[in-house]
Amino acid sequence: MKKNKILKKKKPLKKAKIVKVLKKVETAKKAKAPKKKVLRKAKAVKQVSSLTKATAKKVKVVKKVRPPQKPPVKKAPAPATPAIQDLQKQKVKFTLHPYQYEEPGGTKLSAMRLGVDEHIIIKTLVMEDENGKPLIILMHGDKEVAADSLAAIIGETVSLCKPEVAQRHTGYQVGGTSPFGIKKVIPVFMEKTIADLPKIFINAGRRGLLAQMSSVDLINILKPFMVSVAR
Repeated sequence: MKKNKILKKKKPLKKAKIVKVLKKVETAKKAKAPKKKVLRKAKAVKQVSSLTKATAKKVKVVKKVRPPQKPPVKKAPAPATPAIQDLQKQKVKFTLHPYQYEEPGGTKLSAMRLGVDEHIIIKTLVMEDENGKPLIILMHGDKEVAADSLAAIIGETVSLCKPEVAQRHTGYQVGGTSPFGIKKVIPVFMEKTIADLPKIFINAGRRGLLAQMSSVDLINILKPFMVSVAR
């Protein structure tokens, strides 16, 4: 009789081998996993970049366009009259005060336009003696010159010059006559009470323009003869 073949049962895998097999499977999975992660990251980056571009476009559209700013308007500088040039040369502190001039002019008009007391506005009057020699008299705006009192001081009769004669002597148009920067040397007389004023307004060489300065500087520059001839 043939011996019955005894079927050999397969031996169960040892625990160590099972562990090795599992490790191999895990390492294989891990090797494939990074590729998937990289793909996912790349997709995410693309999505973010597309979103940022879209938002940037929206921002550009929504952004308001600012209107062009107008440059600041610069005030036109006052014309450099001979009087202003003279004051600048003497290094005198002064401020210019323009106003709207109207005929016949005068200190009442300038006082009203500038809102100051007419007494501190000093008028420059061009006079001449009986021989035609010119002289300048500085007087308070609200006072007049007593010609006879002035004549008694200088020893000769005096009178106001005609406008064209006064302009020929000083180089200034009547209504804009200044004692500064005149064409020729002319003696200057000043009402002595002007020296008591801390500040004065005096013509700066054209109609509708006064210079504010101290009476001390006025005296230092012009060195006038002090008189008392107001009325």
